[in-house]
Amino acid sequence: MARKKRDTSKKRESILDAALEGFIAEGYEHASMDRIAEIAGASKRTVYNHFSSKEELFLEVVGRMFDEAYELKQIPYDPDRELDEQLTEFVDAKIAVAQIPGWMGMMKNFFSLSGSNPELIRQVMTQVEAEEDTLATWFEAAAADGRVEIPDAKMVSALFWAMVGGVFFWPLLMSGPIKQKQAKLMKSEIVRLFLNSYSSE
Repeated sequence: MARKKRDTSKKRESILDAALEGFIAEGYEHASMDRIAEIAGASKRTVYNHFSSKEELFLEVVGRMFDEAYELKQIPYDPDRELDEQLTEFVDAKIAVAQIPGWMGMMKNFFSLSGSNPELIRQVMTQVEAEEDTLATWFEAAAADGRVEIPDAKMVSALFWAMVGGVFFWPLLMSGPIKQKQAKLMKSEIVRLFLNSYSSE
């Protein structure tokens, strides 16, 4: 699926930066276009020239963050490297995603909308599902190379991300990061469990 090329003009980016700040500080429901324009140092008309509504602006802020996350997960399969090293890079990429400035604040914002704006939630989830899953591509390449045996690359990828998210993402969102020593052990255990299940080596 071709990825949409985003407008990255300086003014548009400054509005997105302001919107990120406004949404995190005040929440989607309370952050007004007037306030976002004020933070951006722009007129309200300028903001509306770039974004027709607050909903569109929110989706663009989320979309920009997903683009950053996508770039972090561009890890190609390498037939000359150990599988555990490569899978560990995917775990590290997921951890790095949570460290993108504003990411956790926007995720908290996002979940607060689950009851008040389900349509906006649906649109965000459509964006998520449209993203190419590079881990599934990695599993397909490893399977074609005869190094793993998997029933379905997308399913196995989803299972892997569910485990990684359950250990490193959701606790961070709810209560804060886990200790470094524990994180190292959990990371290696997730990779070990997957390779025990699917490695053919």
